[in-house]
Amino acid sequence: MKTVTKILAPLALFASMSAQADFIGGSVEASYWYGGVGGDATFGSTVDAEDDLGFGDDSFFEIAATVEHPVPLIPNVRVKYADIEQSSDGNLTASFGNTATEVTGSVETTLDLSHMDLILYYEILDNWVSVDIGLDFKKFDGVLELTETTGLTPNTSTTDIDEFLPLAYASAEIALPFTDMSFGAELSALTYSDTAIYDGKVRFRQGFSLAFIELGYRQMGFKLEDIDDLDVDVNIGGAYISTGLDF
Repeated sequence: MKTVTKILAPLALFASMSAQADFIGGSVEASYWYGGVGGDATFGSTVDAEDDLGFGDDSFFEIAATVEHPVPLIPNVRVKYADIEQSSDGNLTASFGNTATEVTGSVETTLDLSHMDLILYYEILDNWVSVDIGLDFKKFDGVLELTETTGLTPNTSTTDIDEFLPLAYASAEIALPFTDMSFGAELSALTYSDTAIYDGKVRFRQGFSLAFIELGYRQMGFKLEDIDDLDVDVNIGGAYISTGLDF
């Protein structure tokens, strides 16, 4: 988290300068997301995230900073860090993993899909209807780890989820005239070969001068195959609340 703070702090400072410079805009925000994990993972056998591994609803967090400017051809910048990690206890009826580290029976599972986003985008509309398009570069630094909780020498199956993926990005927002309220949606998505990923949300935002509060629903899906013989097909969906400053 110290690394993330070091990355976001200069952007947040740069965004705050917009209070004195009309041609620069930006925002800083923090989000609380309460979502449920579903789907499955395959490594020799297939295990269900809910039925076999015991995953349920949990809390996740995200911080973000944005800088916007009027310089032609140079994209606007948004940086995000999402902390998506959950641990649970479950029971496997079939062996999971390779021969040396296969696990079965009662297990404790940690799924970490934490990642950073670097979004480079252009505003193609900017009035009461706003539309942005660009690219979302996602960098995962996570893990799927299953550890047996019984036996004299319990095995552990560990697979690093270390992926860098460029996604298409688009967002749209409609501002209600004569109010500080708006409705919007955004989507980052990529599909090729046996890989597919999407990250989308719909939202309602209420502004209070520079501050705002945002309520919405967010859904993420990951289909990543052949990560050291591991296939992951999971999704996370649920309501979120966000607050911050919009300069």
